[in-house]
Amino acid sequence: MPWKKHSIAHRLTLVVILFSSLIACFSTALQLYLDYRRDVEELDAFFNDISETSIRLLEESVWILDDLQVNLQLEGLIKHEDVVYAAVQMDGQVAWAKGTPVRVDSVIRVYPLHHEVHDHVEEIGQLQVTASYEGIHQRLVYRFIVLLVTNAAKTFLVVGFILFCFQKYLTRHLRDLARYTENINLDDRRNRQFMPMRLDRPASTYPDELDQVVSSLNFLCASGHKALVDVENQRERLRLFLDATEEVVLGVDTDGQCTFINRAGLEQFPATEASGIIGRDILTLLAVGEPPPPHAQGLRELIRTTISAGTAMIADEMLLSLPDGSQMLVNLRAYPVFEGGQCTGAVIFYVDIRRQQQLELEKRLSTKVIRQAPALILVANSEYMIEYVNASFEQVMECDEAELRGKNTLDYLSGLNFSEPPEQLLACIDRGESWTGRITRSTPQGRTINLDVWFFPILNSAGRRTHVVAMGRDRTREQQLVEQLHHTQKMEAMGQLAASIAHEFGNPLLGISFALRDVQQRFSEDAEAVALLQLAGTECDRMRKLIRDLRQFNRPSTGKKTVFDIHRLLEDTLVLYRRFLDERHIVLVRSYAGQALYVNAVEDQIRQVFINLIINAADAMKEHGGVLTLSTACEGDRVVTCVEDSGSGIAPHHLDKIFEPFFSIKEAVEGSGLGLSVSYGIVQAHGGRIEVRSEPGQTVFQVSLPAAEEGTV
Repeated sequence: MPWKKHSIAHRLTLVVILFSSLIACFSTALQLYLDYRRDVEELDAFFNDISETSIRLLEESVWILDDLQVNLQLEGLIKHEDVVYAAVQMDGQVAWAKGTPVRVDSVIRVYPLHHEVHDHVEEIGQLQVTASYEGIHQRLVYRFIVLLVTNAAKTFLVVGFILFCFQKYLTRHLRDLARYTENINLDDRRNRQFMPMRLDRPASTYPDELDQVVSSLNFLCASGHKALVDVENQRERLRLFLDATEEVVLGVDTDGQCTFINRAGLEQFPATEASGIIGRDILTLLAVGEPPPPHAQGLRELIRTTISAGTAMIADEMLLSLPDGSQMLVNLRAYPVFEGGQCTGAVIFYVDIRRQQQLELEKRLSTKVIRQAPALILVANSEYMIEYVNASFEQVMECDEAELRGKNTLDYLSGLNFSEPPEQLLACIDRGESWTGRITRSTPQGRTINLDVWFFPILNSAGRRTHVVAMGRDRTREQQLVEQLHHTQKMEAMGQLAASIAHEFGNPLLGISFALRDVQQRFSEDAEAVALLQLAGTECDRMRKLIRDLRQFNRPSTGKKTVFDIHRLLEDTLVLYRRFLDERHIVLVRSYAGQALYVNAVEDQIRQVFINLIINAADAMKEHGGVLTLSTACEGDRVVTCVEDSGSGIAPHHLDKIFEPFFSIKEAVEGSGLGLSVSYGIVQAHGGRIEVRSEPGQTVFQVSLPAAEEGTV
């Protein structure tokens, strides 16, 4: 075959050479980059090995000033092919060095040398290691030359072989095939039976692609007639399909006249036959009134743009007028029709969307109701795989819908506590019945969530289960209020009992104390008796203090209320207990609000509350010290003060009992268990709240009191 400038072989040669060259360049660059990265990483690994294996021995040698060992180790470092210099500096001077230092195209690593002296570590010098990139660059240049030569040789060998195969097996046969097809005339009936094409090639037992092309050409004329019949059949099927659809389908020509209409379109016009509509102006049919309604101009522009631009046009929510005077809202689409490369008309589809919009509105409303409903809602399929949970479910159960979707409902709920065995729930759902019960869940923070739940199946028209719905109501806050009411009632009863105990025991205990002192004076010469009497007196004083604490239970404030700044009260309290905190190695952190916060309360009673909280926080950190944080803030009409410690925390099962009288997690000799109970009663009497949350390493007591303005009473 003669070599031509515009031949396939010529173009293929250029393309293959260019593509192969690009591949060769890319592979060479990639290989060089990988080699460079490997050399750099090996150098970095060598630097890391120095800090892990050589530093310790070098520190010992430098400390004892062993010149021989230091020089040997430095020589070992510069034996690396890229390391050119290693030196040990002491007091800013080079004490030992090997190699030649370089500054250009190099990397320097400095390692501090330490030695333990008298139980503390001191820096005795520095190891400086310098590596040069010159060796890496030389190796890269050598590799570049080798890769470039080998890739170029492979590229030209492959290109030559491909061109030889292309010429031998394809190019010469394509020329013969082109000459053969140029003589085919499908319009000439005498040429309906084509002579098989004979290619200048040896006969083969297994035909290749060119032999298949010859057979296809011979089959072309026979299949032409069959194709025409199939087109006619497809046309009939298309007509039946258009008549079966509920969407109106109209055809228009370039003048806007109707060329065809389906059954759904005929139902909207008075004419019962298509012949009464075909050939008429489509705008006359869909634009009733004089003058024409506004949508008529929009429809005319849409059809005109579709035909002139030859592109599909869409108009959503267009209002159309029908011949009977009614109107409907439609989504309209217009598609151009091409014949012989020219746009000869358009096909218009439209459907009434009023019912669809109503259903969509109801769907959106239902979705919003379910999403924003305060009830917890979970929807699963018939196999109990979760498909949807609403926002309340995510908030209460502390989860995310994306994480739950696709999980098994029973597996997710297996960690919860059911009021009845889960088998009863499954049995009810399988029978098509609903199940009502309660579920409790413990959060990682130790809080318990209580839910009233209702499971019920969704059945289809055949009575088969398609979905399972779970609805729940969070009654945790309700139960907390009930528990707070019970606790308040308990405290009131305890206060009344404490008052009676204090009254009944106070006076006799005072008499016993006086009697012990009188007896002590009489037996002042008997040291053993005096010691026993002093011990009895001490115990009486302790009992009197216990009775005084009992009187604080739920006691209405009888002192005078004043308006004071909570910050001043906290600072006055800290002045008294500053040494107490320092002795326990406790760091005090203040995080006060930017402005003064005033409350109307009995100052000494509120001071007693914070004294109890500060002492408890200090006791929680007495073993190892810690951080005590006092913070204040104004939240609406409340002044909130938090006392936070970094102690070991309070066990979750103790949190519910922390404010109960005589309950204490301290040792018996350290407290009576009345401090928090008294504080609870004082805060409640002032119309406030005291709450606690705790986890390992953090316990926070939050005191909330009604806010007051400066100068009010």
